[in-house]
Amino acid sequence: MRNTKQRINSGFVLAAAFLLVLASNRLNQRNFTTVEDSVDSVYKDRLVVQEYIYTLNNLFHKKELFLTQNDWDKEDMPQFPVVEDILADFSKTVLTTEESMYLTELKDNYSKLKKLELENDTKEEMVSVLNKISENLDELSKVQLMEGEQLTQRSKRSLGMNQLLSSLEIVFLIIIGLLFLIIVFKPEKPERPEMKLVEEDS
Repeated sequence: MRNTKQRINSGFVLAAAFLLVLASNRLNQRNFTTVEDSVDSVYKDRLVVQEYIYTLNNLFHKKELFLTQNDWDKEDMPQFPVVEDILADFSKTVLTTEESMYLTELKDNYSKLKKLELENDTKEEMVSVLNKISENLDELSKVQLMEGEQLTQRSKRSLGMNQLLSSLEIVFLIIIGLLFLIIVFKPEKPERPEMKLVEEDS
């Protein structure tokens, strides 16, 4: 009778330990996936994009320097076909709502600049559009910093949760181990005297 009860209790303890380890493993796996996605996004959608912004800033700054010259000719205006490629690659990254808005404004201003260059408009008009482009790039750069910080915080929270779960898992496993030992080595209660009398009478 006692052995059967011990087996049942031991089975419950072992089942609880198994479910605890399984649940902890699943939660840890999910948190590691979150960290992996965040790190991947920081590189693909933030660091790479920051490089796009840096390159565009340099290219448009060269146009501004050219326009500041006293004597200039439209035919000599530096052209950078790579700008189109960079903007296309930028559009393929994961964009926030705010980022998408600034990128759309940047594309529109770039189209205006190209039109002004073709029509040989005044230097002042081109400089005005270039200033707007510079503002768009500044705003996009701020978004990268803000989103990068949020992704970093998200990763830290996930790693912190993993550490907490690992600590709790150890505590619960110790408790379960102690319960298992108590069940196995718990001394058997002596039978009541009346029960012995009943057995003798029978």
